[in-house]
Amino acid sequence: MSETKTRSVKSAVPRPLLGAIRKGLMRYTWRGVLCNKSPFDLALYSLLLWREKPRAIIEIGTKEGGSALWLWDTCHQFGLDTEIISIDIQQRAKGNQTGITFLQGNALNLATALPPERTRTLKRPLMVIEDSAHRPDTTLAVLQFMDAHLRSGEYIIIEDGIVDSRGVAAQFGGGPNPAVEEFLAANVGRYEIDTDLCDYYGYNVTWNTNGWLRKIAD
Repeated sequence: MSETKTRSVKSAVPRPLLGAIRKGLMRYTWRGVLCNKSPFDLALYSLLLWREKPRAIIEIGTKEGGSALWLWDTCHQFGLDTEIISIDIQQRAKGNQTGITFLQGNALNLATALPPERTRTLKRPLMVIEDSAHRPDTTLAVLQFMDAHLRSGEYIIIEDGIVDSRGVAAQFGGGPNPAVEEFLAANVGRYEIDTDLCDYYGYNVTWNTNGWLRKIAD
């Protein structure tokens, strides 16, 4: 485990190979629904889900809903009664699945989709996945909002820090990595990067570079 200031946000995967992998993941489907996860992250999420056994997962960024379906199916296969809540500013999920709630909401103002009466009833352990606009402002807003609801030992995963390694961070206002760095700097000793997950296949061989975060103190 390590704090982000001691770690580069870059991935060991060469940029040309990142481009080839992205072509595949952008057309990858689960149950016929787009599920834009890299093969590394599908494996890493499987490890984390089995280890942590979350009973509630909040996903910010639904797209077509393929990743929510994959999360539910994987948890179900593990014998977990995990509830999935997937939020998007323009909710257009395809399909329907008992155990998944698709909500419309803005990552910059999650309180509208997750009011106190809803967050108080969340099952534990909780896991949060931030996969919305991949911009510093949205990522920081999600981190700050969810901080009040996460307990020690629970995870928040920040997706798509890989935009730095792909050389396209400017298209996302700098990408999520600056927000992660700012948040960790403001919460020293309260969160840590799970470097075992980040570096499982090699240094930051994940689309979520430095983005597998675990709360370690309330």
